[in-house]
Amino acid sequence: MKKFSELIYTPTNLNQNLLNRLRENDKSLVRIIFSSRNLGSQGVHILAEALRTNTNLTALDLSSNSIGSEGAHSLCTLLQHQTMIASGNNVDGGGIKTLILGDNNLRDEGMKAIADALENSLIENLWIDDNCIGALGFAVLAGVLQKNSVLKRLHLRHNSFQSLSPLITCTFNKQSLNSVADSNHTLKHVFLNCGYSYECDELASVLKINRTLGKVEARRRKLALFLEEDLVRLMQIDMDPKLLPRLLSILTQHGNISTMLCVMQNLSSEVLSFQRVQDEINSCLGDPMEFEYLSL
Repeated sequence: MKKFSELIYTPTNLNQNLLNRLRENDKSLVRIIFSSRNLGSQGVHILAEALRTNTNLTALDLSSNSIGSEGAHSLCTLLQHQTMIASGNNVDGGGIKTLILGDNNLRDEGMKAIADALENSLIENLWIDDNCIGALGFAVLAGVLQKNSVLKRLHLRHNSFQSLSPLITCTFNKQSLNSVADSNHTLKHVFLNCGYSYECDELASVLKINRTLGKVEARRRKLALFLEEDLVRLMQIDMDPKLLPRLLSILTQHGNISTMLCVMQNLSSEVLSFQRVQDEINSCLGDPMEFEYLSL
């Protein structure tokens, strides 16, 4: 087996020999560092075309190449095409999983292009530091990540947005029970520069849930936290009362016991008679549950 260092290729320029090797899916080209090679948008477009059918390259460093929004659009097309190939082969196939785009003047327009690719992408690790990404681009990114279950690591240092609120909402959307369940439960690491005060602590606590629990358990934990924040919500949920024991089971496993006692004191005797309605609950669960995320 080759050593990790032997799998990293650092070309001095974008030459025809390299492009041919990429087109031919050269198995020795697994990780390429193309940092500070003055590629520009045109060079990235040429490189993206050569990579369209490549399934062996897994990591690509294009930092400090001034690719701008135009180069970002070329990369978006490439990433979408690679995802389509992997889906067509019905495998967790090859393709770029680590993409480093720091210091490329992407701005909001370029961020929108990368976000489009992330809607359905193989990317697990993304560097977009130092790209003048403002509030608009950051909001677009966060909106897409709420539906993304692949990206695990995101580097966002030294950009122009002032608040982490969109990303916090993406990972723990407290608008409703459904929005909590539909939040991102798989993003594990976000790297930021200092300056976001309490928002950093809030985001860190949510990411810790994602990091230490699996997707299903992270979702259940957030549901429990959501219900604990305002117990009145538990009484106002528009759903069949026979499903409430399922909610209670979530709180039992992940919630606060004192909170549980307080909740149960306010439940009707009919709902608390769990054994009496167990058969009806099992019957209800015979079909796909409307609230799938409440199932045990």
